[in-house]
Amino acid sequence: MNEKNIFSKDFLIALSNWQRGWVENQEKRRQIADELVKQCENIPAKFKTVNHFCYRKRFILEGEIIPILIEDDFFEGIASWTKDKDYAKKFKGIIRTNTKFVMLFKHIPQPNEIVINIISLWEDDVFKKAVEEFKNEDYEAAKPLINFKDYQSEIILKSILKGTEIEDIVGISSSFEDLCGMANIPEDKREELSIEYARNPDGLPIEIPTFAGTRPTKEAINSTLIKFKETLETAKTNNIFVDWSRAAKVQQDDLKHKPK
Repeated sequence: MNEKNIFSKDFLIALSNWQRGWVENQEKRRQIADELVKQCENIPAKFKTVNHFCYRKRFILEGEIIPILIEDDFFEGIASWTKDKDYAKKFKGIIRTNTKFVMLFKHIPQPNEIVINIISLWEDDVFKKAVEEFKNEDYEAAKPLINFKDYQSEIILKSILKGTEIEDIVGISSSFEDLCGMANIPEDKREELSIEYARNPDGLPIEIPTFAGTRPTKEAINSTLIKFKETLETAKTNNIFVDWSRAAKVQQDDLKHKPK
């Protein structure tokens, strides 16, 4: 392929549509993803390499925790990851009413998982020139490319969520009184401590959703896995059927993209 024609208009439209988004319309997401994967097939391999950790924050729906933790493999389809851990944590907040958990995943992609590395695209002069020409030809269609550029440090992957790659989870701490009780702090000392805490800008949030940190997250995951194992062993011993019918299953339209 001629260097001048590496980035076709169809490719630029597909990438721009991906970055424009789909307002949580999953059918639209799949259509956009299908076209993006197709248009990326002939993009040179140098734009499909990653040699660093990638991060993805995911709002976990009911039933998804089972394949993530028990099978260590839940393919969610084509999805955006980022090189920037802090950006991943902040993106779209940490509260969504229809979800069970919020988890941050940390992953080094294998070559067959990478759809396109947007960071490397914006390091390339030929790509930047192609975007500029696209913008001049059809500004509205090119707007997402111009607005986002590589600010999100985005890498688009054929995305598998693994329990062993959960880096952090969102949790809510106990109340101030409960924390003081657990720490055996006398009641007559608590008011003074409360005032001191309120004045400390670096204090940890109390009764507010926040990321728990890597060590507490690993401990919570291990504890959950132990309980799962105990449940299964008890069921086996007592010949009790374990109902996994509510476990999430991969959408067939996404499954065609799963790496072999």
